[in-house]
Amino acid sequence: MYVYLQPKYVAKFQCDGKNCPANCCRRNWKIEVDAETYEKYLQLETSQHELTRHIDFDDGEYFIKQEGGACPFLNAAGLCSIQLQRGEENISQLCRSYPRQLYKFGGVIERSLTLTCPLAARLILNSKSRIEFETSEINLPAWANRQIFVSESNVPPEVILHFTEIQFTAISILQQRRLTLDQRLIVLGFYLRQLEEILKRGDLNVIATLNKIYTAEEFFLGQIPILIDSVNFQPQEFKTLISTVLEKIRDGAAQKYIRHVDFNFNADFDAKAYKKFLKKYAVTLENYLVNEFFGGVYPYKIGGTIQHNYAVFAVNFKIAETLALSLFPKPSAQIFEMLVELAVDLNHNETFLAAITDAVKDVADITVLMRKLFRGR
Repeated sequence: MYVYLQPKYVAKFQCDGKNCPANCCRRNWKIEVDAETYEKYLQLETSQHELTRHIDFDDGEYFIKQEGGACPFLNAAGLCSIQLQRGEENISQLCRSYPRQLYKFGGVIERSLTLTCPLAARLILNSKSRIEFETSEINLPAWANRQIFVSESNVPPEVILHFTEIQFTAISILQQRRLTLDQRLIVLGFYLRQLEEILKRGDLNVIATLNKIYTAEEFFLGQIPILIDSVNFQPQEFKTLISTVLEKIRDGAAQKYIRHVDFNFNADFDAKAYKKFLKKYAVTLENYLVNEFFGGVYPYKIGGTIQHNYAVFAVNFKIAETLALSLFPKPSAQIFEMLVELAVDLNHNETFLAAITDAVKDVADITVLMRKLFRGR
C-alpha cells in the first residue's frame, strides 16, 4: 500500500499512444532500463537477443537505443510491443512511471505529471479551475511494488518533515487570485527568502509560524501590499535578461517558438494587449506555475540555495510567459504546444538549462532579480 499526495488530475491520466501527438517514445530521449528489468529480459528471450540487442550499457546504466529517433519497441500503432506481447509487468520502471513524477518524503510519495507529455499537459493547462490536491492510497500488485520509480530529491534531511507544508504555503501564494501573477511571484520570493534565513539559523520550529503568517488574511491585507510596492520594475533590465537567455538557445524543441520573439522588443509593451493576454491565459499560467513548483520539488529542484532555486523558477516562468505573449493572439493550441516544447527543453536540453543557470548565477539577493522580472503595481 502506497500513500500518494498528488494533484487530483493524476488519477484521471491515461497513456494513449494512438492519440498522443508527441509520443515520448519518439523523442530521441535516453530511455533508462533498470537492472532488474534487464535481467528479466535475459530470462525472457527465446530468440537471439530479441530484446537486449536494443539496449546499451553506458556509465553504469542500461539505455534503450533510439533507432531513427524512436524506441525500437514502438509499433506502427504507437503502442509498446513489449507491453502488448508480454504484459505491463515487463516494461521498465521508467516507462511504467512516465509521465508521472514521484518523490518520497517520509511515509508519503508526492506524485504529479510532467508537462513534457502532451496528454498530461492537456489535463493540467486546459483546466479552467485551480489545481487541487488529494491523498490517495493505492494497493499495487507485488510486481508493481518493485517497479515504483521514485526519484531522489535535493531536499535536506532536516527539512523533509516540513517539506510538504512549505510547498503548500508556496502553492497557496501562487493561487492567490487577488494578486497578479507577477505579484504572487514577488510574495513567493519574500517567503522563500525568509524561509532560507530561518533554516540558516536552524530554527526549524519557526517554519510553521512563517507558513501561518504568509497564509493569514491580516498579513495579506497589511504587509503584502508593502512587499509588492518595494519592487520597482526595471523594464530595460527585464529585456536584457530575457534576451540574453533566449539568444543562447540555438537548438531544442522550443527554438521554433523562440524565433517569434523580437529581441529588440519594448519591455514597456502594450499594457492593454498584456491585460487581454492575462485575461485569457492567467489560469493556464497559474496551473503551469503550480505544477512546476510541486512536481519540480521546488525550492530544492537543483543544488544550491533556496534563493537560487527561486531565481531559476522565476526566470523559467518569465520565459514561458514571454514566448506565449509573443504568439498571442494566435490560437490557444499553438500556445499550448509551445509550453509543452518548452517543458521538453527545461527537462532535457542542457544548453537551455545552462543558459538559465548562468543568467542567475550571481544572484545574491532575489529582490534585485525581482525588480528585473516582475511588475509590482
